[in-house]
Amino acid sequence: MNILFINSIQMWGGGEVFLMDIMSGLRERGHKIYLLCRYDTELAENAWKKKFDVTGMRFGGDLDPIVVWKTQKFMREKKIDVVCTNLDKELRFGGIAAKLAGVKAVIPSREVDVPLKNNLRYRFVYNFLVTHLIVNSNATKNSVMKSAPWLKENKISVIYKGISLRPYEIKPTKSLCEELGFNEKTKFVTFIGQLEKRKGIKYLLEAWKSIHSKHEDSVLLFVGKGPMKEYIEEFISSNNLESQIKLLGFRNDIPSILQQSYLLTLPSLYEGFGYVLVEAMAARIPTVATNVSSIPEIVDDKNTGLLVPIEDSIKLADAISYLLNHPNETKSMGMLGRKIVENKFKIDLMIDNFEKVFLQSIIM
Repeated sequence: MNILFINSIQMWGGGEVFLMDIMSGLRERGHKIYLLCRYDTELAENAWKKKFDVTGMRFGGDLDPIVVWKTQKFMREKKIDVVCTNLDKELRFGGIAAKLAGVKAVIPSREVDVPLKNNLRYRFVYNFLVTHLIVNSNATKNSVMKSAPWLKENKISVIYKGISLRPYEIKPTKSLCEELGFNEKTKFVTFIGQLEKRKGIKYLLEAWKSIHSKHEDSVLLFVGKGPMKEYIEEFISSNNLESQIKLLGFRNDIPSILQQSYLLTLPSLYEGFGYVLVEAMAARIPTVATNVSSIPEIVDDKNTGLLVPIEDSIKLADAISYLLNHPNETKSMGMLGRKIVENKFKIDLMIDNFEKVFLQSIIM
């Protein structure tokens, strides 16, 4: 198959990590992969490094005639069989371009459990342009079905994200404690993701105010970048927490960081798939996360981690403190999480399912 992925996201996150994985896996199986994305993004740079066929584009409005024309021309030239989009914006112009180019299948991969809008535009797009819809969890599927009763359920497939376990079999060669100037007994409580409001960072910081005095051997790490960086820096300064909260910025050594962390926390207000939760499980560490979106389908509460309500810094602090106080239970949770990844979230299973949906869609 000739498969075109369209992604207009400007930041690098779990969705983009997944995209690189699915493109790599399908290419290894002999499919020709193309990527249409923005110029000067980390996605474009990383895809070029891996020698994918990348075309940069300046995305205009949803129905910008120039964008639609260029996209359908590209699809014709490359003889595209399947178009896979990420956002609704991409689906609208990409879906119309695909129809004009005679592409057999248009398959959006919906990453968040945000309801569809129940209006004529969405009905047209999802009933006329979409061949099949892939969602990342049952939570997302339920949101879609509840908001769009006009969409046939057999047109939707739930495919969980998967990861390669190979990076988590390699022991870290660089000591995180040594890099940051801490002793080897330090317990790193790690947040990985975009530094933005929807990740619940405000509540994590408030929780840490009550945690740090009771657990002086623990340090909160923020890995990632985003608009809340200055907010975090101001919080650190005003609370004299320079020695207990560290901003590491964007990192390429996530498996190494997770293997050296005590636990991962993800207090999101809502989430796409929570890709980093699976990464933490692969690294054999437990998670403290919010009971929202697809997260309960990943984290088995009290078995592989602890789930807390959203916007509740007190219960978040209690959950993190509990694991800091119970190292044996923490280790057991991490080991069970690893077994679940091996059975449920392996990358080969994800690629099998995507490939199956793509193939079935082009012969319908």
